[in-house]
Amino acid sequence: MKKVFISTTSFGEDNPSVLKALNHAKIKVVLNPYSRRLTEDEIINVLVKGGYEGLLAGLEPLTQKVFAKANRLKVISRVGVGLDNVDQEAARLSGIKVFNTPGVLTDAVAELTLGLILSVLRRLSLSDRRMHQGQWEKHMGALLKGKTLGIIGMGDIGKQVATLGLAFKATVIFADVRAVKNTGAKQVSLQQLFKDADIISLHCSGKTPLIGGKEITLLKKGAIIINTARGSLIDEKALIKGLSSGKIAGAGLDVFEQEPYQGLLSSMDQVVLTPHIGSYAKEARIMMEKMAVDNLLKGLKGT
Repeated sequence: MKKVFISTTSFGEDNPSVLKALNHAKIKVVLNPYSRRLTEDEIINVLVKGGYEGLLAGLEPLTQKVFAKANRLKVISRVGVGLDNVDQEAARLSGIKVFNTPGVLTDAVAELTLGLILSVLRRLSLSDRRMHQGQWEKHMGALLKGKTLGIIGMGDIGKQVATLGLAFKATVIFADVRAVKNTGAKQVSLQQLFKDADIISLHCSGKTPLIGGKEITLLKKGAIIINTARGSLIDEKALIKGLSSGKIAGAGLDVFEQEPYQGLLSSMDQVVLTPHIGSYAKEARIMMEKMAVDNLLKGLKGT
């Protein structure tokens, strides 16, 4: 019987049929006992001790070191789109097949992005907290209409965010490493985007900060930063400094360099935080998990 470890959390909660499909294929499944993202050492320990041939992967680091020690691993099926956490060349050299689930999260992440933008603009989180504390306070907000929304990364999710922004009658500009046409938005340089945007929304990959102290100096006073892409894209210390000085009016963050997040941003009223829930729309999650299982079974059958 083949063995598969599921490192992503909440797997199959809204659609138990994906677990039944694995059982039907005579695959022994073990769920993540930590209920959080695993470290490199933790995933090595789990994979080596369990002798797993398949991994339904979250965002744990899957490196050459992992592959060298987990020598029974044959298939990685990412429950998600991004593969930043997977050393794909090291996987190839180790004979490990790697799959992901492109396309299924576009609407879920785009709608969360819009929700964060509106929440920061209208200070919804702060008003909600004060009401729950028994305080009747009114905090002035702002409209999305008429603002310049700057999107960094014009892939499927970036394009959908642009569509939503345009529906709210915002001006949409974007920066991307390649030329992108027919978006209804204007492509500009990254530096120009930093200077012109009232709201900056990240929809790209990368392991190093794209927004740090230097970039923050270019921003309009009162700019808003939204990140539903990768926690590594923002220098947290620089962001906190920008928020404290008032250069940045607010931020909406779903991803963090260290997760679960426990940092100073939690104490800042102008920041809206969510615990990496970009995929946590039931419809998208069900589709993503089914595709990940199909990919896993395909890969294991091939081995």
